[in-house]
Amino acid sequence: MRRVLLRDPVFWMCLLFFGTLLILSFANSVFRDGQVDQIQNLYSKDGTFIATSPLEPSAERWLGTDRSGNDLFQVMIEGAKWTIGICVSIAFARIALALLIGIPLAFRKKRLYTALRLLLDGFLILPISLIALFILLPAFQFVDPAEIPSTFSRVFLEISVLTLLGLPALVLYFIGETRQLLAQEFMLVARTLGGRPGYQFRTHIWPHLLPTLTIVFMQQFVQTLMVLIHLSLFGIFFGGTLVLFEGNAAPTIFEWASQFGYYFFQFTAVSWINHLFLVPAITLALLVFFANLLTSRLERAYRLRRQQMIPTVPLTAADAEAAASRLSDPFDPVDISIKS
Repeated sequence: MRRVLLRDPVFWMCLLFFGTLLILSFANSVFRDGQVDQIQNLYSKDGTFIATSPLEPSAERWLGTDRSGNDLFQVMIEGAKWTIGICVSIAFARIALALLIGIPLAFRKKRLYTALRLLLDGFLILPISLIALFILLPAFQFVDPAEIPSTFSRVFLEISVLTLLGLPALVLYFIGETRQLLAQEFMLVARTLGGRPGYQFRTHIWPHLLPTLTIVFMQQFVQTLMVLIHLSLFGIFFGGTLVLFEGNAAPTIFEWASQFGYYFFQFTAVSWINHLFLVPAITLALLVFFANLLTSRLERAYRLRRQQMIPTVPLTAADAEAAASRLSDPFDPVDISIKS
């Protein structure tokens, strides 16, 4: 699998996209202390008033500015590390906790797995976005900026909630995958020879699960991003929502999904700002596209790896005739590579 990925240019293109965003975003934090240029009014060299925010895109401001005068290009660069970092953290935390919970349960009797599935199936019906909305709504809306808790406490709370909400599905998935591996013949041999569960996991199960973990990781990455977008459309921005005058709300962190929901609420303006929400919308679409593309390349590499692991043994004439006689459909293809 690793050799296939190393020779895959599309895989490296996806890594280049994510790496470039993170490098630019962290560089803005290191060299500019995370600042975003803010221009309320635009004047000419002789002091003549030209325009006020929101400013249209220009050579100096590639994406223009929003109502507050924030440079949209710098907003997207600063928010990249938040969006990618949040999704990576939640996806990693979900997988780690699901492995710690699911693997020991997979070695238990089937009765426990059946009872656990009946218990957790109810959580799989309700959408995560709706449950997260009910949990985060009371604690993430602020009227007074002085009463907003620290950034760490807000980020930690929301990451914890979103991580726990995604655990039931992952726990059931890892239990099912592990039990399928335990039913294989090589695992029966390992148990017959006296292998302990810990040894069975390290030697046999983990090597089989590891390739699929990268695919599951990218799937959880995209799912988390979708949840953040859904919450932003309900006015729950990541890290908290600052309620302004006349019911308007603003995010406290330059995070892409939050900016999309924030600018979407301003869609009724009567200037070029009508299309302001397209800036975070396009960046989010690119992020989802490259994440799904990276997932497809990982699945392709995993599929090729499994094909290489299956040996192709040529059949004798007697074996080929016996295989053809056992076909349920007489038109099914048969391997005709017969040894002389």
